[in-house]
Amino acid sequence: MTAVQPSFKTKYYHKRIGHLLSLERGRPPGMRGVPELVALDVVPGVTPSAKPPVRIFLGTEPAQHRAERIFVWSILQARDPARRYEIYLMKDLEGFDRTKWKTGFTAYRYAIPDLAGKTGRAIYNDVDQIYLTDPAELFDLDMQGAGQMCITERETAVMLLDCEKMAKIWHHEDAQRGERHKFFRRRVHAIDGMWRQLSGVWNARDHEYEPGVSKLLHYTTLQMQPWRPFPKILRYKENPNGKIWFEMERAADAAGFTLFTEERPSQRYRDLVKMYKTMHEEGSPSTGKAPDWTFTGKSLTEHVGRIGGMIRESGAKTVLDYGSGKAQFYEDYPGEPTGSRLKAMRQWGDVKVTCYDPGYEPFSGPIEPSYDGVICTDVLEHISEEDIPWVLDKLFGHASRFVFAVAACYPAKKHLPDGQNAHCTVQPPEWWREQMEVAARRNPGKQWQLCAQLRGALGKSDRVFRG
Repeated sequence: MTAVQPSFKTKYYHKRIGHLLSLERGRPPGMRGVPELVALDVVPGVTPSAKPPVRIFLGTEPAQHRAERIFVWSILQARDPARRYEIYLMKDLEGFDRTKWKTGFTAYRYAIPDLAGKTGRAIYNDVDQIYLTDPAELFDLDMQGAGQMCITERETAVMLLDCEKMAKIWHHEDAQRGERHKFFRRRVHAIDGMWRQLSGVWNARDHEYEPGVSKLLHYTTLQMQPWRPFPKILRYKENPNGKIWFEMERAADAAGFTLFTEERPSQRYRDLVKMYKTMHEEGSPSTGKAPDWTFTGKSLTEHVGRIGGMIRESGAKTVLDYGSGKAQFYEDYPGEPTGSRLKAMRQWGDVKVTCYDPGYEPFSGPIEPSYDGVICTDVLEHISEEDIPWVLDKLFGHASRFVFAVAACYPAKKHLPDGQNAHCTVQPPEWWREQMEVAARRNPGKQWQLCAQLRGALGKSDRVFRG
């Protein structure tokens, strides 16, 4: 009797009743013109390889931020130090009809030939995977004239592509229009020799994993993904290979690894800082506010009481206000001249507050290595999603006792000079809580409090998390 193979499919009974009854299941439109690039350069001191960069296009979405980080971490552990790796995060790309997609990135893979400039090779990976071997080995395979390689004709979660060949049959606009998998599959198999089979070691799905043999582990069964990215949608079960993923996450936490850093932020972050500087100097045309009334720091007043509580509990005497704006609602610290970045808040007693804001020149200078507490209000939602981890690390890194952070979970009234909403990272409270928890693991020993703000028909409400 033939053994019944486990199913990778997600059925209705794997989902939570609340999700099945929900009428709102659509995805918001994407807002990114191009994928963000994570570049792994040649390790310093190593002679560079003459081989081309290993290009990987990663299908991902905001809820998969933990998986996204560990995917890149797995490559760091196995990479050739002499070679450059370029990992393109295909996430929330603009212009795609995602209404019928199974995930938030389902059909981005078919736009890769165009995104890659119709030249060279590219690997495609789903975000729910980890490499156990150097992906350069996959990238350099002999394709024997094929344009696409994957383990079966239908399984495209891992692909090796010849972008020049595939650009003739896979078009960006078809993927944007919402064409289904079979549309693109037919185009491949209409041409003899365009498809070749890839060894299963490069896409070992759940039960197919063989220690010491598999080169890539794919947590393909959604309701068994160890990091449980959709707890409100799916009823999760344990994954027998989950410990492999968690061991990688613990190692990444211990190393303090984030995809981007303060020294190497994302391109979006650099663009945002330039726009915020412009708005500080020229005001906000979208709301009609003059420069003096743009990013004033007014939102701090809502949280004076909560912050005061943490100050009293911790005995803090010095506080860093990260992203303070113009800090117009503080008083000058006793003995300091008007306009000094050193401030005071009467309700907090004799506490010296240092104001810091990279977009406001008077407060953009160097800051001390350590403060008793670090506060951050009306800031995080203005930062590009990819840079949230390293910014949180900065908050925790400068705090010796506590961190207090606020995140707005709704769009802003203001718009940036490029036309996008000023709240460029709008995520639910649970997403922000998870970001704080992961940052706290990388920076243990400090108290933290997160105030996630929601806006509904009855006004604003707060959800407070502590750790």
